[in-house]
Amino acid sequence: MNNSTPNLPPEPTDAASFPSRPAATSDFSPFLPVQVPILPWKNTKLLSQALGDTVYVNSAFATALHLELQLGVPAQRGEIGVRIPVTDPDSWSEFFCLGDASPQLGRALRAEVSAREALDNSRAFSQLVSCLADNSWYGIEIEVPGENLDSRLIQVARHTTDAGLHPALSVLPGTLHSQNQGIMSAFETISLDLLNGYQPRREQLKYLATQRVVGKIIDAKGRERTNLEAALETLVLLRAQLDSHSEVAVGIAGNFGLESLTLPLREDLDFVAKTRLAGAPEKIFEALDLANALTQGKTTVASAFVADVLSRSGKATSLPV
Repeated sequence: MNNSTPNLPPEPTDAASFPSRPAATSDFSPFLPVQVPILPWKNTKLLSQALGDTVYVNSAFATALHLELQLGVPAQRGEIGVRIPVTDPDSWSEFFCLGDASPQLGRALRAEVSAREALDNSRAFSQLVSCLADNSWYGIEIEVPGENLDSRLIQVARHTTDAGLHPALSVLPGTLHSQNQGIMSAFETISLDLLNGYQPRREQLKYLATQRVVGKIIDAKGRERTNLEAALETLVLLRAQLDSHSEVAVGIAGNFGLESLTLPLREDLDFVAKTRLAGAPEKIFEALDLANALTQGKTTVASAFVADVLSRSGKATSLPV
């Protein structure tokens, strides 16, 4: 059983299919340093089944957002990433149908877009930025697949900031070199892909002059449990090598597929299969537990770390735990 805590009270029936979360201690920070992708929402029937509800919702996207908040994801600072195609403006309306609570819910959201799409379609990107600002979204994250940054990204960051949004840049560790330093400094958040246990060197991290660094240490599509001990060690080492003013957050790399909601619903899986195919909710709980351990200390989520060790031991010996 994990120890992560929602900072919004759960609605009565929506999250009935998922594990309950313990109450927070009095000194629990409402600003968990964590960033996650939004749960699958394009299949309203599947989402309805996951919620234990037989009525298909009018806005599956809004329902997926509410479910993430009930699972414990913070409702501020753009902690929930939503992939948006810059080149398909007709699809954007699906993201802006949150109802009367739109300004409040919008603060929990950041758009994730491809750098190439943003740079090659400047007019559409500008229109998207305006839509995000009008709907009170927190920010926008630009994803760069390679290790060389385009200088036009500086203008993208400035345009985003001028619109009242918070700019973020998602990069590979190899991007951390002197030629990119000026471009990265235009963004207040830098997300680093830390999958496969890669730990940036101190000489690379000196090029990070940013308010927030997100260590993407959990794989959204990974079928294995995240090794919490190893992930926490990577994040602690990262934080130790950064300036004291930089905040380190836990991130989930990639996006959840539809299969990540169906797998936890199957009753015919044995323990090992369920462990390997934990699905989106378990990945979110892992991120929240790591965020708690990073800020509050590992003892605050000791049960999660113990369960992880026991699961790995049982898997190694082919015995159920």
